Amino acid sequence: MAEARWRLLSRDEEESEPAACAAVDGLFAGPPPAPPLERYTLLGVVPAGPLASAAPGAWLGNVYVEDATEDPTNAPLLVDLTVLAVLPSTLAPGLLDVDLQGRLHPDDRAVADRRPGPGGFRLTGGVAAEARLGRCIDVGGVFRERPAAPPADVVLRGCRPGPALATAVRAHAEGRFRDAGFQAGVYSDGPRGLADTRARLDGRVARAEPAGAGRFDITLVDALAEPLHAGAEAIWQRWQSGGPAGPNEWAGLDRDLRDAWCLAAMGHHAHRGPDRGPGTTVHLDGRHVTDVEGFYCAAGEAVNGPGGYFGANLDALDDCLSGGFGVAAPFRLVWRDADVARAHLTPGYDRRRWADGVTLDGLVQLFAEHEVAVELR
Repeated sequence: MAEARWRLLSRDEEESEPAACAAVDGLFAGPPPAPPLERYTLLGVVPAGPLASAAPGAWLGNVYVEDATEDPTNAPLLVDLTVLAVLPSTLAPGLLDVDLQGRLHPDDRAVADRRPGPGGFRLTGGVAAEARLGRCIDVGGVFRERPAAPPADVVLRGCRPGPALATAVRAHAEGRFRDAGFQAGVYSDGPRGLADTRARLDGRVARAEPAGAGRFDITLVDALAEPLHAGAEAIWQRWQSGGPAGPNEWAGLDRDLRDAWCLAAMGHHAHRGPDRGPGTTVHLDGRHVTDVEGFYCAAGEAVNGPGGYFGANLDALDDCLSGGFGVAAPFRLVWRDADVARAHLTPGYDRRRWADGVTLDGLVQLFAEHEVAVELR
């Protein structure tokens, strides 16, 4: 029987023994598709900022469509927007209707499912990221349900059910199909302990076949809405086999898989003991920092060794610099071969992260805000 490399932790807080599986067929697939191009119309616009002078063909960047009567943090984000037309409004004289083409940020599908009540909308964002773009009476094309790919089936190979999964398997065997549902997070298991993959199962037991030694091959239908990137399977297997043995094992990966590397590093991060304090010098190997994901991989290894974690986005990096992740500011960062990042981390729009690109100067500024002296070599 293959070694159990995966644990399924159910949402039942009383479950003390999670299910253990040798494999989870269907866990890895992808890469995930980019959000599709869509058309939107801002109706009855009182424009401000860049929107006031926008003409057909103008690029607006990202725009939040904020319900003027509710918490703006629940606003959907429209990304990579281009102006298609600017016309006199059909709603009120003196106002404008603005046709746009762009995409809904992939994290905001649920927010955009629900249409707010009357009250109008505030528009913020633009190329300057936080500019005020005015107000509008209504919007078209934003608030609607969007078809989603159906959840995929998964097969839990060589699975030793924990209490929650055993209950679902028993319900299926007894024909109580409504009680055969199972929800759990998928965790990788290896010498460094359990690590959250961020994959979530929410399906129903449809088959359970004995696989010997008290284990089963269990099919869950409609269980996985967001599989992991297909190429990430080898990354998780690397940690299940003990973790990276040396630095820069991520260097040959593309941006998506470098991001997956950081996710695995974050899941396995278990800093113990006090941070290294003032006077510490951290050496960052910059030879492979050809994108921002490469920077996060290199920064994690600079602080915490091969496979180490020290942020996977700007907010996470900011948190790490506040302490608790291996080193506490103020400290000194020696960034070797910084000319690689200087050539690749340049201003512009990042269509992988749907945001302004992270630059070398921006990173140096963030370090400076945390009293980290950066020496570029």
